[in-house]
Amino acid sequence: MAFLIPLNIVIPIGLVVVILIVVAWVILSRNKKLYKKIKTNRERFSEYKAQLKVLKKASQPKTKDFERLNKVARAFFKEYLNLGYNLTYLELEKQFKRQKKPDYAKFSKAMSDANYQGKKNSPEQIKQLINMFNTILENYK
Repeated sequence: MAFLIPLNIVIPIGLVVVILIVVAWVILSRNKKLYKKIKTNRERFSEYKAQLKVLKKASQPKTKDFERLNKVARAFFKEYLNLGYNLTYLELEKQFKRQKKPDYAKFSKAMSDANYQGKKNSPEQIKQLINMFNTILENYK
């Protein structure tokens, strides 16, 4: 004795199964893209931390370390805070004050002073700037 299922029941069930498979595939593909984006974002953020770690290891930071800190800080502000790379530190300071981010504003002011003071930066001053930026990275988000 064969058990036959009517065609008017098989077709709707088949359509539901196909639709569920398509929906599951779309969700999985979007999750993969999102996961890849999050992973890339974490890797870039950890790259900033790694560069800062290298700067912190220097016992007597030099001018090249200050320039590297400058590049890292500007790239971080551009990428994570959507601020222009060409903004001066004084402009960044004003913007951070408006956004109520006092640590960022203090760092920007200190970088501006160090950048445009007209004399060579001391190793202690560079270390202080590195530590200020480290605080910003550690407290980000």
